[in-house]
Amino acid sequence: MPAPNNKNNPLGLILILLFFVLPLISSVLENIPGFKGASSLISFIIFILIILAIGKSNGKYSELKGIGAKLQQLQQQINLEKKEAGYSGDTKEELDSEVLAVEMKTREVLQNNVGQVSADDSKPADIFSLATQNQALSLTEYWGRLLSFSANRVELNRRRKYLQVALNGSLSDALEVVDQLPASEKIIIEAGTPLIKIEGARAVREIRYLMPNAYIVADIKVSDLARREVEYFASAGASAATCLGVAPIETIEDFISACQNNQIDSMVDMMNVESPLLVLKKLKAMPKVVILHRGVDETEISKGKMLPYYQIKQIKGAFNVMVAVAGGDTSKEIQSAVFNDADIVVVWKDFMTGGGVGELARNFLREIK
Repeated sequence: MPAPNNKNNPLGLILILLFFVLPLISSVLENIPGFKGASSLISFIIFILIILAIGKSNGKYSELKGIGAKLQQLQQQINLEKKEAGYSGDTKEELDSEVLAVEMKTREVLQNNVGQVSADDSKPADIFSLATQNQALSLTEYWGRLLSFSANRVELNRRRKYLQVALNGSLSDALEVVDQLPASEKIIIEAGTPLIKIEGARAVREIRYLMPNAYIVADIKVSDLARREVEYFASAGASAATCLGVAPIETIEDFISACQNNQIDSMVDMMNVESPLLVLKKLKAMPKVVILHRGVDETEISKGKMLPYYQIKQIKGAFNVMVAVAGGDTSKEIQSAVFNDADIVVVWKDFMTGGGVGELARNFLREIK
């Protein structure tokens, strides 16, 4: 058989080359910021385009033509089965009916899978639910939002100051606050510990639905079984998760590793840790953020207890990490945190009272410039 003429069949050559370089393309995309979450999708799209091109190719490569012939044979078999089943494909009603059947079957499978993952939630998970409306997401809308989140994963900028709004009430209250917040890259949304204890990962999923491109912290305060909890909330759409600094060093290290593997940021909460520096020195890898935290009970019962602002520069001078300060809600406390070089200021009390949330957030943002 004569050798194929590449000049007359450039498509065939391109397709063969793409087959071999597809794994390389995927590997390269994994290392490009902004494409990590979308590398698999892009590779899949390229593969589909290759298959479609093969089916239409007039090239002389017998291997490619063989694949195209197989696809055509499969299509003919499907058409024959439809004909035997009485489906003509001539009417819009029949087509709509078949599409609806496929969509409902796919929805059922996805719903069952999510139900298994969310077995520990206090309420059954519904990946198609709208948080504030009693209607359903179509498959296209759901996957569109999911892929949008993967492709636009937000990363913290060390040269920027952030306002972190902690949502510690009910889910309905949290979503009302989220809906009123101004659009700003300087706002971080926290699904607070009380909210997560009530709603589980559903809280993160619903917030992610309303704010597809937001930076969302799941304040799960890991103290054990770090990897399992991180995987659970990373799959729900969290951008970061938290671990207690009083947890065993083994747990903290496993937590940081799990966050890296799941492409989310790790935050270690140093609440009730006398010397955060001693904890950090024991770690093999650093978290993305260290949280200096005065708890709510400390704030309300021990009125004179101060936030440890002096530790901000100590930590940032010794380790390459960002520092968040939680436990101060007044304008003076926020200014003090920023003055002492905090990267993130966490607030919550004023946002729980309802009303005027947008203006309140703008006022806080002015304090952290």
